[in-house]
Amino acid sequence: MQIELQNIGKKFGGKYIFRHLERTFQTGDHIGIVGQNGSGKSTLVQIIAGYLSASEGIIQYEGISSDEIWKHISLCSPAMGLYEDYTLLEHLQFTNGLKPFESLYSVNEIPRILQLEKHAYKPLKYFSSGMKQRVKLGIAFFSASELLLLDEPCAHLDKQAEEWYSAMYLKHAGNRTVLVASNANKAELQHVGAIWNLSNL
Repeated sequence: MQIELQNIGKKFGGKYIFRHLERTFQTGDHIGIVGQNGSGKSTLVQIIAGYLSASEGIIQYEGISSDEIWKHISLCSPAMGLYEDYTLLEHLQFTNGLKPFESLYSVNEIPRILQLEKHAYKPLKYFSSGMKQRVKLGIAFFSASELLLLDEPCAHLDKQAEEWYSAMYLKHAGNRTVLVASNANKAELQHVGAIWNLSNL
């Protein structure tokens, strides 16, 4: 999916955190978005995902209207919540009903791929932060979407889980357009093709 940012700006409390952002992401690009704390990495990712509105400028999604873009995007972000009273399997079934997973995988086998098979019937409120992050990443990777947005994807992951993330990325990012917002974490950026540093703008 090609995405074109045209003069994008965002302000909170009357103060802009970024302005005049211009960039075109081509289909199949894997781009890391980095910058100092407060440079707006996570905010920009949420604007592209449609979770936040830009204060100025427009985004064009290769002929897809902004009202329909949610069907074509997968997002994993620390700011995302989970339905924590659901068990893992219930949450996966619910999510698959809203935005179907890739047809190669059945919902029942996803807990095993997440390395959470023993916890399939446990409510998410009892999961550790690292386990919850695996769930968020799994939902993003398995969703049938053309655009994959990963905001600090290795947050709460230990070294072993970072290796799991790397394997998942290589297997499931594929020909999608992928944007990874990161605080220059090597584990998060090892597979991107280019870096966009918002601090240099």
